[in-house]
Amino acid sequence: MTGGRVVIDVKKDHHLNVSVADWAGFLLPKLQPTVRIDDVDWLPSSCEVRTDTADELVLVYRFGDRAQCALTFEPFGDSGVALVALFENVGDNALVLNRVGILKSESVGLGKDEKAVRVMEQGNYSGRVRPILNPHEKSTKDSGETPIERPRRVSDHVWVAYDRDAKMAFLTGFLSSERWIGQVELVYGDGDEPTSWRVGFDGGDLQVAPGEALLLEDVLFLAGSDAWQLLEAYGDAVRDQHQIEILDQPLVTWCSWYPHRLSVSEDRILENAQIAVDRLKPLGLKVFSLDLGWERDHLPGAFEENERFAHGLRWLSERLEALGFDLGVWKAPYTISEFDPISKEHPEWLIADGSGSPASYWTWFWEPHGKVFILDVSQVGAQQWLRGQIDSLHRRGVRYFKADFIGCLTHPLAKKRENRSVVCGGGLEASRIGASIIREALPNAQILCCGGAEMPGTGHWPLFYTCNDTGNTGFQLMSFQQTNHIALSCHLFKNRRWGILQPSCLCVGLPGTLEEARVRATAVFMAGGQVDISDTLTTLPEDRWQVLTATLPPLGISARPVDLFEPVYDAGAFDYAPSYKGEKPAPNEHPPGSVWHLHVEADWDTWDLVGFFAFSERKDAMQIARFVVPFEMIGLQTSEKHWAYEFWSGQFVGTVPGKRVNANGYGHPGDMQDLTVGDIPGMLDVAFFGPGVKLLCLRKQRAHPWVLGTSFHQSGGVELTGVTWNGKVNTLSGELHRPAGQTGFIAIAGAGCAGVSATVDGRPAPIHQGANGSWIVSVTTVGDTTSWSVVFGN
Repeated sequence: MTGGRVVIDVKKDHHLNVSVADWAGFLLPKLQPTVRIDDVDWLPSSCEVRTDTADELVLVYRFGDRAQCALTFEPFGDSGVALVALFENVGDNALVLNRVGILKSESVGLGKDEKAVRVMEQGNYSGRVRPILNPHEKSTKDSGETPIERPRRVSDHVWVAYDRDAKMAFLTGFLSSERWIGQVELVYGDGDEPTSWRVGFDGGDLQVAPGEALLLEDVLFLAGSDAWQLLEAYGDAVRDQHQIEILDQPLVTWCSWYPHRLSVSEDRILENAQIAVDRLKPLGLKVFSLDLGWERDHLPGAFEENERFAHGLRWLSERLEALGFDLGVWKAPYTISEFDPISKEHPEWLIADGSGSPASYWTWFWEPHGKVFILDVSQVGAQQWLRGQIDSLHRRGVRYFKADFIGCLTHPLAKKRENRSVVCGGGLEASRIGASIIREALPNAQILCCGGAEMPGTGHWPLFYTCNDTGNTGFQLMSFQQTNHIALSCHLFKNRRWGILQPSCLCVGLPGTLEEARVRATAVFMAGGQVDISDTLTTLPEDRWQVLTATLPPLGISARPVDLFEPVYDAGAFDYAPSYKGEKPAPNEHPPGSVWHLHVEADWDTWDLVGFFAFSERKDAMQIARFVVPFEMIGLQTSEKHWAYEFWSGQFVGTVPGKRVNANGYGHPGDMQDLTVGDIPGMLDVAFFGPGVKLLCLRKQRAHPWVLGTSFHQSGGVELTGVTWNGKVNTLSGELHRPAGQTGFIAIAGAGCAGVSATVDGRPAPIHQGANGSWIVSVTTVGDTTSWSVVFGN
């Protein structure tokens, strides 16, 4: 059968082949289901083809007299094939389901030349795109002649292979994760090529009664020429299947962790809140959230206040409400410390080890340290305790809840749960039960998932954390930030489809550099999700306030990482000495996700934002990064020319493509200060010193003066309305919507005209010439709406 370009072919031996039309070299051959039951691996003993038509393919595989698995394939619109799998215990005795391979192939072919194939893998906090070829140490045998386990690469929920030569992509994605975590796995042998491919999941040691049938997680196979479009189509399919509702506007919150950690107190919360009333509430801040440090003895599972919150959460929530904010709290609701009374009073509520005692999960990193255990959410007593604790938060005024370390319920230790009919450990059913309890007990709260199920479904989390903790500025290497950035790039397709992304906390304060703050803020802004501010507002310098306020309010739409699968090249920056020898540097690929694109629409114009992220920290060479981006990668016509404005520097770059042209083709280092260094038609060629970020706003050129952007908001102008050019009186005018008292500027392309005068709120305002014939109008806002106008001469 065929769905879109995906072809499912049944062979005489009842194996399946999956191929893709117009993609030579792609083949997943001899696919069949596999299972591990009662710690024994099973291959099918027989197969019955029940239906084989253009609209449906049904095969039933038997595993001896123990179990059977029915696979039903159907076309999925015009883009691929959907698979529904049903597992059944056909024996006389209960069985334990250890693992399911819905489809497994012992041979992999993902293109004529696998050097051209890239694979996207992702998990809760991870994401990467890398070559499918995997150089590694050769597998050997230890002294006991036991084979060393072969390298494995696993992706949760969704996996994409992209062939740069064929310009084709294949996506395998789970449409559901109600009970299990769907995974796609590549296994490698002694060479660099993968030797097997499997789509399936850990069964969670689920006990299955005789005659019991289990609906497994649905799977989708898509193929096409644009890998990112496949991810978006997959994200839409998951959203539609679960019919979830998304917040109209991403949440803006403040988190106590990075400013205060375990020194947080009610006084410090209110000090920050007083400042935020004027400076951040008008820009969308709604929640002040207490992270770890507010609870008794700083225990992860404790819900009582400590001495620094002597008045209690209810009192604090009322004080915050009077200022216009909601109260939020952090908890690790399934993590119980050995110092928590519950571990002594109700050890039966905790995951046990082999001897019946609570099993130590790990040692708590923060004071008071000690062993921590996993709450057994599969059992009724633990569920009732959890519901009571969460309900107490609701009664104390909590309206935002950050659920952290909840991935412990999927840890292998959790397979020792009491109720073996609930998947806990290796699966998500217990996690979804816990999430349902939390949502029911906090009916009007926004809930952030840290480490749990991302995908919609039972107990869906409306907000989800999507990378490792960012850390305070100045304490993290740029290589760490880059790892987070690439992970975020791989998750962007989920935003406003599965929920609202939160790319960890936004820290822009000291001691890190201003450029690091801009890198962080640009990524958060272009991600289009929740903004979780985590700086000490009482000491934040004004240059960092400018970075912070320029990120608010969230735009609410996500950028596309244009180079996630197809590379953007660093063509090499200008090097003075080699240039005189006629030498040209060899181009190198930038890491995936280095260039993000966002199309923006307002009532007065449409434009494109392009973010360039350079994370290089080379110590022995120039750190100038050059990005050569074909226009078609950012949705522009090759023949077009645009005005370019760089937000963070306020620099009008001029016309792109374009560069400084010296007599006789002379080149020197001073040429690099213009930002754009190439004039090839249809190419955006940018170079700057890194590590750092540049955010370009690209607009179609006009024959008259026109706004380039402002210093107020990274969007490039959504804070403006009614921008109009009146050619009869040579006047450009409009309105600026920002809170009163903000100071900044509006940058305008002169288009050959000179700025004569400017008014702001009907009063004369300073105007001066900027880079490349631009005009800069200084603005101090007088209210939520500030009118402005500029008169130009001929």
